[in-house]
Amino acid sequence: MDFHYSKAQSIEHNGWLFWSHEQKISERWQFSYDMQLRSADRFDYANTLLIRPGIGYKIRENQTVTLGYTYFGTWEKENDKLEYEPENRIFEQFEIRNKLKNVQITNRLRFEQRFMHMQQEKIFAQRLRYYIQALIPVLANPDFTNGMYVCIQNELFLNVQGNKQSGRQIFDQNRPYAGTGYRFNEKLDLEAGFMLRYIIQEDKNVRNNIFQLSIKSSF
Repeated sequence: MDFHYSKAQSIEHNGWLFWSHEQKISERWQFSYDMQLRSADRFDYANTLLIRPGIGYKIRENQTVTLGYTYFGTWEKENDKLEYEPENRIFEQFEIRNKLKNVQITNRLRFEQRFMHMQQEKIFAQRLRYYIQALIPVLANPDFTNGMYVCIQNELFLNVQGNKQSGRQIFDQNRPYAGTGYRFNEKLDLEAGFMLRYIIQEDKNVRNNIFQLSIKSSF
């Protein structure tokens, strides 16, 4: 892999507002939904909207496969005008949730088919994402249905098709994150944390210092 460490480095400061929801349909089926609103550098304006619904099937109590769709719209300022670049994705994912005592550990593998519009050019690409998260209760009740917790996670992105057309390397980006949250009950978490996102592009590498506020619900 050619990481091009000699390229220009860009550092940005962003804010993300994130809502994640899971809705049980039956013993095996569930509906999931993510929504993110992201800011441009230095919280200048809202420049990204992500909407990601999916339908999941539990093959075991702690293992779920999901098929879904993602809308990803970005607005970038060019000569004081907002330029819009839409992206549509289809994704397939496999998720495993385990417990180590009261620590909740999630592993997720997601495969994305990306239909992008970049500078009025249509591009198709595919990307593989691996995510791991640990929720560690700190000041919580014994069964961790209420109380404070610490969240530690990371997500790795690999381009497996179309990376040259989109101006990316095979190693696309990495997202380490640490945060703290409060679990009101088994259905609702509120969390705040810091993410360091590192993106490798064709002409430069971008480091995003991201403050994220998250709401996680499940019914």
